[in-house]
Amino acid sequence: MRGFLPLTLLLTGAALASALGVVHSAHRCRLQFADLQRLQEQQDELQVERGRLQLEQSTYANLGRVESEARRQLGMVAPAQSEVVVVYTGHDGGR
Repeated sequence: MRGFLPLTLLLTGAALASALGVVHSAHRCRLQFADLQRLQEQQDELQVERGRLQLEQSTYANLGRVESEARRQLGMVAPAQSEVVVVYTGHDGGR
């Protein structure tokens, strides 16, 4: 019987250590899963913001809007046909 006591204590200690390892591992897994969910929510928010910014960029880059703002803010106007001068450089541009 005396030979079983140290073995029993050793196995009990090993089982306890294993149980503590499982608890620690499960806790870390929960924390990492919570972080993953938070990061996925942040990614979703950033994707929505990116879409909004792309829409805004396309609005600003619209040629009609650029022309409208050039007229309004800078007082620019398109030249009359008689004011347009075409300059030939002597190169046909590869044609």
